[in-house]
Amino acid sequence: MSSLEPGFAVAIGIDIGGTNIKVVFIDLRKGNVIDRTILKTSTKSGADIIVTEIATTLATMIRKAKEDGIQVGVVGVGCAGAIDVKKGSVLVSPNLPGWEGFPLQEKLIEILETPVRVFNDVDCIGYAEYRLGSGRELGDFLCIALGTGVGGSLIIGGRVWTTGNTTAGEIGHMTIQPEGEQCLCGNRGCLETLASAGWLIRRAEKHLQQGVSSTLKSCLERTGRLEAESIQQAAQEGDSLARELFNVVGTSLAIAIANVTQLLGIQSVVIAGGLANAWDFFIGPLKKELNPRLTMVRPPEVKVIRSALGQYAGALGAAYLASETEEM
Repeated sequence: MSSLEPGFAVAIGIDIGGTNIKVVFIDLRKGNVIDRTILKTSTKSGADIIVTEIATTLATMIRKAKEDGIQVGVVGVGCAGAIDVKKGSVLVSPNLPGWEGFPLQEKLIEILETPVRVFNDVDCIGYAEYRLGSGRELGDFLCIALGTGVGGSLIIGGRVWTTGNTTAGEIGHMTIQPEGEQCLCGNRGCLETLASAGWLIRRAEKHLQQGVSSTLKSCLERTGRLEAESIQQAAQEGDSLARELFNVVGTSLAIAIANVTQLLGIQSVVIAGGLANAWDFFIGPLKKELNPRLTMVRPPEVKVIRSALGQYAGALGAAYLASETEEM
């Protein structure tokens, strides 16, 4: 495949997010996942320690593969943030503090002695959906990933759209509320502050501290913190605060989608990431807000659908992208 040796079929894919790191070991010819695991992202530990933990896990997987007569041809990495794809370094990553300028590709090659290629994490998710999931029949589409933050990628003509050596599609840092809360990126009112799991939790805890009545209060008192899953469960049970928070998620996504659709003519959107599990609670508000905003596009022509691949989409996409990308 491309610049890799003939017969190459086995790759490792990694998805580094602000909360979790997913790893898959995949036979690309057959599409079979041979092994997979999830690590916690210890963001306070710093980039070097996290990468060492990842490398230790990978070294074990590679060693086991060699014992079985399998050669790993390439390691693909999807990392949250803006990535210099040519150098494989992290330019900036609001949800991975301290990673600015980190030479991720260089560090992993040094430890693993295996070819490594690094991409934006949501570019990997979008590409996986194009190859294997909800995007197979869509043509061009926008992929939005709702996780610790909000990421985006554009799949145009079957390829990830990039600008120069850096990634594009960072819809999470599109301004939705000019006077809104300050995002971790430094801007104010980003989509990420309104539609991500991290900010959903922050906003819920802030409302509870202000005395808003909610069943989430007992959860916060019991555990000392909230999780996105607990807010989703509260919404399932009819909690008014949880429902209102997901209403904000949906309407904010609608504004961003309308902006992109009318700018680029994109008519399909795939929503992925962990918070996509709360689909039933934000898709109604999203559609209600979206249709009136599509003033230059016929609303029936715009599809918003849920991803099909789940939590390992980014790691799968990283493996495929790495195996199909020419040596840089």
